[in-house]
Amino acid sequence: MTRLTLAVLAGCLLPLASPAAGPVGNDTVVRIQSASIEGGWHQGRLQLDAQKCWMVKLDKPTRDHYTMLALIVVNQLQVSNGGGWSPVGLKPVLQAQPEVCREYAND
Repeated sequence: MTRLTLAVLAGCLLPLASPAAGPVGNDTVVRIQSASIEGGWHQGRLQLDAQKCWMVKLDKPTRDHYTMLALIVVNQLQVSNGGGWSPVGLKPVLQAQPEVCREYAND
């Protein structure tokens, strides 16, 4: 009986390991670097699209007029922590997304 209870509790906790439960969530202020756009840090906000894929909506368009990038093309991600920036590991966030998200690029 105890094992069953622990298994059920563990199953309830699994959704907490999703990317939204960590330092990233919808509308989180971030800055990114990506080889798909010009160098430097670009600030924006994380957004989940209709397919549950993380996108970065940039505060300003890039030189080539991109306004949104899929997280899969991001090389470095940092979240705002009030007075500075904290790095976020991309691999766990990307792996938690649906398979279709790996096909995205940018707009």
